[in-house]
Amino acid sequence: QTSSSKLCIAHPYARLFAKKDDTKRRRIWNHALEKTIFNPYELSTLGAPHRRAIYLASLEAHIDRLLAQLFSIGCCPVSVAELERFRGLNSKTAKSMVSNLQHEVSVSRLKLLELERA
Repeated sequence: QTSSSKLCIAHPYARLFAKKDDTKRRRIWNHALEKTIFNPYELSTLGAPHRRAIYLASLEAHIDRLLAQLFSIGCCPVSVAELERFRGLNSKTAKSMVSNLQHEVSVSRLKLLELERA
């Protein structure tokens, strides 16, 4: 390619959208923390989907314990009234909401990096 055929970048983080391809890839499951939860025998005998379910359940239990600690000292990060609108929310819907927030945060971080680089 010649320099004249390169993409002209007008905005500091326009490169992010210029190099974005349309293929949607599934994110690989990160096994880094599994050794802290499972022993070697469990790692060798339990399948990844089963380990993932156990991992998520332990994560949810940990979050419940943290929230109970916050409530016990009178610190309520979110009022009960604010949480009421999410009552009965399907777990898949909640997961997709969290996933979308995580994606927005990662895009925002990339934008900040591009602005700092400019």
